[in-house]
Amino acid sequence: MGASRLTGGAFVALFLSCGLAGAAEPTSMARYRIDQPSQALADSLRSIARQTGVSVLFDPVAVAGRRSRAVAGQLTAAEAISRALDDSGLEPVLMPDGSIVVRVRAASTATPASGPAAGVSPGSFSLAAASSNATSVAPEPPSSASNGAAASSEDAQTPTSLTRVEVTGSRLKRIDADGPAPVNVYSRADIDRSGQPTLERFISSLNEASVSPGEGGSGPTTGQGSVQLRGLPLGSTLVLINGRRVQAVGSSSGNFFNLNLIPMAAVERIEIVPVGSSAVYGGDALAGVVNVILKKSIDGLALDARVASGKDTGDGGISLGTGGRDEAGSYVLLGSYSRATPLTMAERGFFQDADYRRFGGVDARTRSCTPGTVTNVSNANLPGLTSRFAAIPVVATGEPLTVASFAGNAGQANLCNPMVNGHGMALVHGSQNLALHLAGERRLGEAWSLFGEMTYARDRLRAEQGGIVLNNVLVPSTNPHNPFGVPVRVTARLGLENGAETFSRDTNFVRALVGARGELAAGWDIEASISTTRDDGERRVANTTANVAARTAALAATGTAAALNPFTTGRAASEEVLRSIWSDTIRENHGRKDQVGLFVRGSALILPAGSVDLIAGAEAARDRFLTVTPGSFDIGGSRSNGAVYGEIRVPLWRARAANGPSWETAAVTVAGRRDRYSDFGSANTYQAGLELRPTRTTLLRASAATSFKPPTLLQTQVNEESYTTDDFGLVDPARANAPIAGGEVRRAANADLRPEKGRAYSLGAVWEPESAAGTRLAMTAWRVNIDGLISLLWPQVVLDNEALFPGFITRSPASGGAPGEVTRVLYSEVNFGGVNTAGVDMEIAHAWKAAGAKWTLAASATRTTRYDVAVSPGAAVEHRLARRAIDYWSPKWKGRLFAGVDHGSWTAGLTGRYLGGYRDMSPSERPLGDFWVYDVAATLDLKRLGLRLPGMKEARLALAVANAGDRLPEFVGTSPYYDVTQGDWRGRYVNMRLSMSW
Repeated sequence: MGASRLTGGAFVALFLSCGLAGAAEPTSMARYRIDQPSQALADSLRSIARQTGVSVLFDPVAVAGRRSRAVAGQLTAAEAISRALDDSGLEPVLMPDGSIVVRVRAASTATPASGPAAGVSPGSFSLAAASSNATSVAPEPPSSASNGAAASSEDAQTPTSLTRVEVTGSRLKRIDADGPAPVNVYSRADIDRSGQPTLERFISSLNEASVSPGEGGSGPTTGQGSVQLRGLPLGSTLVLINGRRVQAVGSSSGNFFNLNLIPMAAVERIEIVPVGSSAVYGGDALAGVVNVILKKSIDGLALDARVASGKDTGDGGISLGTGGRDEAGSYVLLGSYSRATPLTMAERGFFQDADYRRFGGVDARTRSCTPGTVTNVSNANLPGLTSRFAAIPVVATGEPLTVASFAGNAGQANLCNPMVNGHGMALVHGSQNLALHLAGERRLGEAWSLFGEMTYARDRLRAEQGGIVLNNVLVPSTNPHNPFGVPVRVTARLGLENGAETFSRDTNFVRALVGARGELAAGWDIEASISTTRDDGERRVANTTANVAARTAALAATGTAAALNPFTTGRAASEEVLRSIWSDTIRENHGRKDQVGLFVRGSALILPAGSVDLIAGAEAARDRFLTVTPGSFDIGGSRSNGAVYGEIRVPLWRARAANGPSWETAAVTVAGRRDRYSDFGSANTYQAGLELRPTRTTLLRASAATSFKPPTLLQTQVNEESYTTDDFGLVDPARANAPIAGGEVRRAANADLRPEKGRAYSLGAVWEPESAAGTRLAMTAWRVNIDGLISLLWPQVVLDNEALFPGFITRSPASGGAPGEVTRVLYSEVNFGGVNTAGVDMEIAHAWKAAGAKWTLAASATRTTRYDVAVSPGAAVEHRLARRAIDYWSPKWKGRLFAGVDHGSWTAGLTGRYLGGYRDMSPSERPLGDFWVYDVAATLDLKRLGLRLPGMKEARLALAVANAGDRLPEFVGTSPYYDVTQGDWRGRYVNMRLSMSW
């Protein structure tokens, strides 16, 4: 599909969503007829939740024995709850997802109400960020800006430094924000303030993401967005959308999900569990979980337009959404279109000269230039020249080359960086994304409702790179363009007039979900859902694979019409000849996950210390993966799996204060899960956590969990093939390294392949002192161990370690006391080696009011203390802490500093991101890192500054500059000569955004 069609489709989607805007009613202001008497407060809150469809969370212990006020009138959910809580000593807290938490009013702020709360609006509620699976709130200091856990609705626009709210990493609904394991929450405002263009770049900038898979043609994901929490192997972080699993996309060989398929405009927040655990969400969570929460509500009509630019690159997008809520249900519809221009090595001066000896490196220049270099096939000098080789000169179009044309270039070679030839290798792929997101809920009486979600995205990636390669090709004397009259060899790249090496990938992504939820009894709810996610794509690589026979014939042709001219910088042959030699390589990729789930959740009993919360559920899923290269081969397979799981949280003690509310001082949480797969068996995992609160504002916590990653479908379902041992040049260590002749190397699946297994531990503390309102201090020590990494070992490695891999080597009968000759070597995936990493996360933040503004200072850091890797049998353990590797490793330090001010009509903030020092790949000792990158952000409230449009509720103009100091990646000693896991070649990147709502 061409760019014009894709752009046109975007505006169709946006027009459709505009057409529905007239039906929208602001969600927070939707009114309902409510008429209920004074009654038990718990019953009153449940009744309001049923009538309005708003999720209301409360602690049964806190409301026990309390009665509500009578509530009557045409009210919003917020007004109704405020009236019910009047004079109760409790207060409501409005969450960003529209749910309401009821909590005990802090002693310093609790004041008896003097009358009915009829004038209370949602804007007077506290506002806090929380998980969709674990709605929660932490104590809020009076008259202060947001601390790490909560903020007033007025403070929501304060430019805080990646404001983090820690919630429970569980499926249980909770009242307290901080649980036994850390979960870091990043709001939409955090994403926008970062100035980063993609989800992958935003997550990679965080402390918990030690390294990045990288972008462009040099990264292992070929332009797909992924994440490596704690710097652990690609594919070891589980990605969820709205708390539900998605498939590993077909274009990743079934290894990871592509974050670029999630429309950025639909993202509401991101929740990250930075330690591994599979007891809650299942497999693939060795390093942790990234949960992307999509928007579920929009008040009326919302328009967002963005444009961003850096040197030689940029991106932009537009989104339009509408939503509403009434007594019958709610909905949100959002359409978006975004486009990014490519950035290539040819557009960065660093790569123009590949003689990296100026950095203490190597001379990486080659003869793959336009034009290239010609060499005599024999050892004699080229006819008429004083050297065996010569640089091909550039001549005017149409001027024939003669021997005399080469006279000044004899003994010289055209040398260049092949990665900047033509357009150059992609540092950032050009992309287009058209998306539509729809979510809604329909009430069926007071206790039941139906809900659904649908997301569609069409993602297009493209990069035109270097010219077509001719690598040491033989040009016979019969070629009419060969001026030497003898056979010669040419190494060159053809000019772009003949076509460029081009990479493109088109992907259609669809996610659909329907479900039902309802109340079974007081305090218990049930939910069932069925969903499907699928991706269908085509990967096309042009002008990289040659038909050798056709190329040989074109080089040997005697007529100019059929001949290939390797000496020119212009047109080298007719289109017919070129296409007969270089054709497109097409690969179709398909991935799919169908799943159903059911759970019941509620309060099992009430203990003196509080409510015992329990959840039990079951899931079933089927995964499919298929890669097809037409006319060549198909690779694919499917698997089914089922799981049962449960989680329970038991409060142990509760402290009673002489004056002021009581608080829970100790609780334990335990979760367990059993997964069974059709292709490799079962996996049992657990998670346990302990919370201790010696004071209301202090939390001590600890957790332990196990995790697993099942083998991918590509690893368990292998197309069997046979090769000879001669093809691999194998020798037999058991027979004095004698060459193995005539044996078989069998590529096949390993029937004994097991999942990779992980263990994670954390121990931490959180303190929010009442004496210093707006202050938060937190520290968490963590450790993650992964064992049984799956890898495909080279057959010689298996031979060298025969005892470690029983059954992989077949021998003939022993003779004369010597082992028999090798007759077969199994070439299969194996479980071997592991990763052991540990570290400490730290944060401190303080917010206060002064001089008519809100001020925020915050600092956070991750100090990794250990990163040991065992990947090869017989090799020593590799210490990859602060030692660069091409796949997985970690720097010692990643950190952030932030300062921000909110003056009401404008905000401003400065963020410093620190990357600690590390060394280049062994054996180099080149120092890298140890630098800061600075981001700035500012917003203007256009409505407060005087902009008035009919019906307009909000208008904001925002500026975000990522990498304001324009720091570019450093030189490293191996190709592509910069650190892909840390580098971003965009440099200074300026982002402007206009957001308006009606």
